Amino acid sequence: MDELFVKIQKLIAEKLGIDESKVTMDASFRGDLGADSLDTYELVYAIEEEMGVSIPDDKANEFETVKDAYDYIKSQQQ
Repeated sequence: MDELFVKIQKLIAEKLGIDESKVTMDASFRGDLGADSLDTYELVYAIEEEMGVSIPDDKANEFETVKDAYDYIKSQQQ
């Protein structure tokens, strides 16, 4: 895994209070990681702060899996 994924993985695990090994590209925020809508909002805010990207609400609502968030962040960093 690349450096960006490792950062995202640590951030998600820390915010949700779960083991990093559960945070995989295919993991869904709600189904696999147990995030509710408030958790998701807080995660988006933390990602924006940590990664220096802006995530519009309509885009954030499309994040189903870790890969969705990863792909968006990666696209904003180029």
